[in-house]
Amino acid sequence: MKSNIYVSSLAFIGQSIEDIIKVCLENDLNLEFSSGLAYREDMEYVYSNANLRRLAHNYFPAPQIPFVLNLGSSNIEIRTKSIEHCKNGLSLSKKSNSPFFAAHAGFCIDPDPNELGRKIAIKNDYDKQLHKQLFLEAVLEILKFADEIGVDFLIENNVLAPFNYDGSNPLLCCSSEEVDWLFKAITNPRLGLLLDTAHLKVSCQTLQLDLFDEFEKVSPFVKAFHHSDNDGMKDCNYQLNEKYWFLPYIKKFKNYVHVLEIKTDGINEIKQQIKLLEKNGY
Repeated sequence: MKSNIYVSSLAFIGQSIEDIIKVCLENDLNLEFSSGLAYREDMEYVYSNANLRRLAHNYFPAPQIPFVLNLGSSNIEIRTKSIEHCKNGLSLSKKSNSPFFAAHAGFCIDPDPNELGRKIAIKNDYDKQLHKQLFLEAVLEILKFADEIGVDFLIENNVLAPFNYDGSNPLLCCSSEEVDWLFKAITNPRLGLLLDTAHLKVSCQTLQLDLFDEFEKVSPFVKAFHHSDNDGMKDCNYQLNEKYWFLPYIKKFKNYVHVLEIKTDGINEIKQQIKLLEKNGY
């Protein structure tokens, strides 16, 4: 496989990490160790000693006591744990010669881990400007560490589904306006955007924004991509097909890092997804 295309562990859901690594080695696949991998005491050891090209992403390695990673939290304990988790992710990335570590943009609320992907209960009023400032401070602290060890830190755009929107948006960096705000506020060259194309599709539909216009606005900040598809109503990690909205852009961004974050029934479907990207200029 080309050195800059990865498959998320989500594509192997239900399999042990040892089996996932074995399949990737047998089929020359690069692997993103992602949020779907449950806590194991030896998971960092497994990651560090895996003999394949790999990325650590967001909530990986999962902690023993679950929490929602939130760099914008007003709860000092959650924000501190989130910052330390990202620093650890950067350290793992350094050890594995990975190009970056990426984490989701912050929230103005602290969801229960079981609410992710579902309707989030907003229990209290929130001050979005306060959470944006807390998010900036957290990112700056992480970037200081990223500078010290020489690894990029990427922020992934959040997804705002219609069932979580009542005219007020508690999630940061769902639209080009807030992505632009982030990169104007912080100009560190180590900072980049991991653009999740499926997240952008859903958020644009929710906020009634033009998908292609939004992409053009955020594209200067992008350093890597997550690829999957959906119906525009929910981030459901569908596989790509010939109607995938991002295909016309593949050739222009073929040298960037690309991660297939799709649900599959096996290796043959993964190979078909890679062929689709190649067919369109990857």
